[in-house]
Parts: sequence; C-alpha cells; structure tokens
Amino acid sequence: MHRKLPVLLVVVLGLASSASAQSTRPPEHRSPTPAWAPRGVLLGASLQDGVLSPTAKVQWQFTFYQDRKDAMALLLEGSASWGVAFPSPAADKPQNAVNRFYQYSPQLGVGYRNHLPGQVHWGFQVTGGPIFYGADFNGGAEPDRRVAGIIEGRIHLGYQFGAVAGGLAVGYAEVFGYRRRSLGRFFVGGPMVGLFMDWR
Repeated sequence: MHRKLPVLLVVVLGLASSASAQSTRPPEHRSPTPAWAPRGVLLGASLQDGVLSPTAKVQWQFTFYQDRKDAMALLLEGSASWGVAFPSPAADKPQNAVNRFYQYSPQLGVGYRNHLPGQVHWGFQVTGGPIFYGADFNGGAEPDRRVAGIIEGRIHLGYQFGAVAGGLAVGYAEVFGYRRRSLGRFFVGGPMVGLFMDWR
C-alpha cells in the first residue's frame, strides 16, 4: 500500500497540472455578429498614376474553417473610391487631363485570419470581381465610363481588442479586361494603404 502512494500522488499531480493548463488555454473564437451582418470595414486611399483616391470598403465574412486562433473565410466585399488629387497636365500623357474619377467594385474571395484575444491579429486575403469606373477630362476629351475586371491582394496587421481587431492594411489591385483606348483605366486599382476594423 505504501509503495503505491507515491505513484498515486504523481498521477494526481499530473492530472491537476494538465487541468490547470487546459483552464488557462484561450477559448475558441466566437463571432459577436450573425453571418448576414457586415464583419469588417476599411478606410484608406490608393494612388495610381498620379490620382489619389480615398477608399471605403465594407466586408461580409462567412467562416468555413475555425479553430482556436486560425480561421479561413469566404469574403464578400463592396468598395467605393473617388479621386481628390490629380496629376499635372502633360503633352505626352492625354490621361493627365483628368479632373474627375471614381471606381466602385463588388468582389468575392477568400481570406485567412490569425488572432487570439489580447494579442497580435494578422491575416491576408485575395478577392476579385467587376469594377465600374469613370473619368472626366479637360480639353474636350469624352467622358470615360467602363466596366472591367479587378483582382486585389491585401495584408492585415494589428491588435485583437477582445472581439474586435484593428490595425493597418496594405494591398495592391490590378485591373484586367479593359479596352486599351480607355483613358480612365490608368487610374484604376494600384497600391493601397488604410486602417481596418474586423469583428468576425
């Protein structure tokens, strides 16, 4: 009986330490919003061929894989962007006569998120879809109204404040399927930087 007591104590202490470790393990992530509600926003700006365009994006996220800290989600995103600063006129660049520019785009894609409450939040995503853009020009050039395709990649890096994450987003968007005679195409997409909030 006395020989079995040390073995029993070791087993009990081992189980206790295991239970303690499990109790301190961060809980699995649970979204504070229903799937049909938006779960992310971004406010930023893009700069393409001399046109500076503030951008607003709203995102719906539908998680198809989730564990304690990693998640993969299908993304539905809508964006609106409008030009506020334009390039100086140049004789060899007829597109530089632009005085008004806008672009709107609904996109679908997939994203990865990594976060734990009270820790660093990071992720990336790739989306694509149609883009509707328009530009007006000085000097008698006709207004340009077009539809093309666009693909965008973005990286998020921030901090997880409980159920909400916030931080910096950097991305790049490339337009395709445009008509070569379109002057407005020069200002679509390009590098983008902004601030995001994510409450998936």
